[in-house]
Amino acid sequence: MTRLHDISIVVCNETIAGLGAGVNAILYELAGMLETLLENGHGNAIDLRGLPLAPGEYEQLRTTLGEGEVKAEVDALGPTRIRETAIRGVWWVTHYNTHDQVLAEFLEVTVVPQLLKTERDDIREGLDLLNERLAAKG
Repeated sequence: MTRLHDISIVVCNETIAGLGAGVNAILYELAGMLETLLENGHGNAIDLRGLPLAPGEYEQLRTTLGEGEVKAEVDALGPTRIRETAIRGVWWVTHYNTHDQVLAEFLEVTVVPQLLKTERDDIREGLDLLNERLAAKG
């Protein structure tokens, strides 16, 4: 049986100069999530609205992650804006209500954000619609 003092614990308290503690914690969490995504394909997300970010840390996080090449907008019960950050595999997902107020905001670590994936039933409906249109042209 392993005894408590035989278990090694590594504490990472290294901070990136100029960034707040909250931003550093999120960046280390994202690094771990990216490693997991690479190892086994499992993504994860961080709920930004659930974090106690200090004043200015939100903008520090946005600046540090930067802008990627992909942006998408989904319009369902209010718009959702999805943008890839400069860190590939990290997506900034913001859900708005019909008055353009932020309802939820996540950093999603994944190959493709879940909201952009087509569900199997939707693919079936798409195929049915295409077949109807082909038959009408026929």
